[in-house]
Amino acid sequence: MKETRGHFSRRVNRALDDPKLEKALIGAMTGLRARRNKAFESFDFEAGRADLKRRRQENLERLPELLEQFTQRVSAVGGVVHFAKDAAEAREIIGQVCWNAASGLPAGTRMIVTKTKSMASEEIGLNAYLESLGAEVVETDLGERMVQLTHTHPSHLIAPAIHLTKEDAAEVFGTEPTVEAIQRHARESLREKFVQATVGISGANIAIAETGTIVLVTNEGNADLTTTLPPVHIALFGIDKLVATLEDAVAVLRMLPRSGTGQVMTSYVNWITGPSRSADIEQSLTIGVHGPREMHCVIVDNGREAMLEDPIFRDALTCIRCGACSNACPPFMAVGGHQFGGHVYNGPIGLVLTPFHHGLADADLGNTLCAQCNACQEVCPVDIPLPRQILEHRRKGRKSLRKRAVIELWKRPALADTLMRAAAPVAGLVPGAPRLARVPYRDRVEKSHVDGEPLTIFASCLADRAWPASAVALERIAAAAGFKVGFPKGQWCCGLVAANAGDFGAAGNLATSLAGSLRDSKGLVVTPSASCFGAFTLDARDWGVELDEGVTSRVRDSTRFVLKLLERNLSLVDGERMSLKVAYHDSCQTLRQLGLKSEPRRVLELAGYEVVDLPDIANCCGFGGSFSLEWPRVAERLADWKLDAIAKTGCAVVASDNPGCLIHIAAAARRRHVRLRVAHVLELVAEHLA
Repeated sequence: MKETRGHFSRRVNRALDDPKLEKALIGAMTGLRARRNKAFESFDFEAGRADLKRRRQENLERLPELLEQFTQRVSAVGGVVHFAKDAAEAREIIGQVCWNAASGLPAGTRMIVTKTKSMASEEIGLNAYLESLGAEVVETDLGERMVQLTHTHPSHLIAPAIHLTKEDAAEVFGTEPTVEAIQRHARESLREKFVQATVGISGANIAIAETGTIVLVTNEGNADLTTTLPPVHIALFGIDKLVATLEDAVAVLRMLPRSGTGQVMTSYVNWITGPSRSADIEQSLTIGVHGPREMHCVIVDNGREAMLEDPIFRDALTCIRCGACSNACPPFMAVGGHQFGGHVYNGPIGLVLTPFHHGLADADLGNTLCAQCNACQEVCPVDIPLPRQILEHRRKGRKSLRKRAVIELWKRPALADTLMRAAAPVAGLVPGAPRLARVPYRDRVEKSHVDGEPLTIFASCLADRAWPASAVALERIAAAAGFKVGFPKGQWCCGLVAANAGDFGAAGNLATSLAGSLRDSKGLVVTPSASCFGAFTLDARDWGVELDEGVTSRVRDSTRFVLKLLERNLSLVDGERMSLKVAYHDSCQTLRQLGLKSEPRRVLELAGYEVVDLPDIANCCGFGGSFSLEWPRVAERLADWKLDAIAKTGCAVVASDNPGCLIHIAAAARRRHVRLRVAHVLELVAEHLA
């Protein structure tokens, strides 16, 4: 049965109201990110990512061939490969293998099945199935054991118990609430299970076709015991884990530990090629010496072939399950994996995978928690376009009444104009609510008296209606540089607000309308909104529209435009002005979509300001367009983290180059009664004009 939006909203609010969860998530996410960054100091991330992406994509092209080769190699060394088309078939195969293994047990003996951490087993619902057959299923990974005994689900791909504290674990295990006591109890209680187990079940991080080898990447040592002590070993994994060569596997190993846990290499890397065997006695091959006498590889499809055939989602199969996308995701850190994702796979990659494995309804509400900040793709070791894929699912998912109302309003510029003008006097009276300008930029525009090169301002709907000071500043700077500034008043919206809500049709229509309003403009078209620049010039093709290249080729973002002006003519600004320290907030689109980090800082420095970077724990201020309207409390949590970071700089001014961020941060400052000036980069430059 579909979860209702009301029930889901209550879950999100409970997560936000849980101080223990907040503490656990902040500590874990910031710690994992810091260790990841440290680990990549010794290895070129971009080069490693490009190499691994290439290898993984080449492997996808050869999947049928690799599956056949892997099957042959495993069979040649005494193992058995089973292929399951879906979760039910995978459960039945594993159940039959376990049933056969249990046939040799004394009558009345309950079979024990030990398991290592395996998201594939969660995907197919394996534990409950085996328990229904009478088996005792024992998770041996410490985090998975905690999750199993608390009757919850993993909340992170690599750290399943990230939502639990040591006090939670101590209560379950009946020990003192110390890490040492919990680990000692787990070690002692699980040792007996390892020895008594009839079947050990693992996943596989990699499956190498040329050798028939599976590779397990772990830290605790439980995988060794699970895969060697029981007489039967079952490895369960998706077809996407297949790689062609040992070199491909090494490429994964260079990126996986660094991206996931911040280790150069994990404590254990197991290379398992078939069951245990020996020829030490007269060179006579014997199967099952110290290790298992049987090894079964159960390779599952369960929606992966459909993903492979979809050009938008195909790259998701290159995922190496490192969890870095979750670690980087600001809303994930705010609400946790039980909310941000499906019931099995969570985080940004979970939003992409879940509809293929468990249906769209399992994650379409969690999908709305994505703010489209692009932090996930920035750290992905195979550069999966997760934000775009999440949006594609969002197009088909349920949309809130609030979001639908905004889209419908945005489709009608004249109505939006009337309502926004009427709301402007009272907007922002509610603490935390964004303010609308009483006088939009379009009403402030005066005919340019500069007889120079023409330049057109595309203000964006937000700069025009909520942060007109940014457009005014752009006009002043351009005029000072000798441009004749124009502003076509037929312009409205680039379409981003509709696209982020999952309505590509409305987004395409808005972008087309904007292009029409700018078609007769002269010269460069400059916008003070970095996100609108990216949407109009880069994203619109994804919405199914081909915009007039005569317009899009002339559009510029204000940051690079002003930087060029200042580098060519520094006399535009007064170099004698007293330097002021300014905290700088990187907007998501500027930093991750446009790749601009040094450029806005350089603009401020050339204008005479001292720029201070934020000691940030989040990667986003929380605006996200309609995201902040749909999930205001989540957006507030992210904005609060941003304000805390600004406070640590000691600066009284924070700047950015995106009006949406400025609106959101300013509203948060008013809500918390923080005395802080929030300004567009252009405003600060204009104040230092000569």
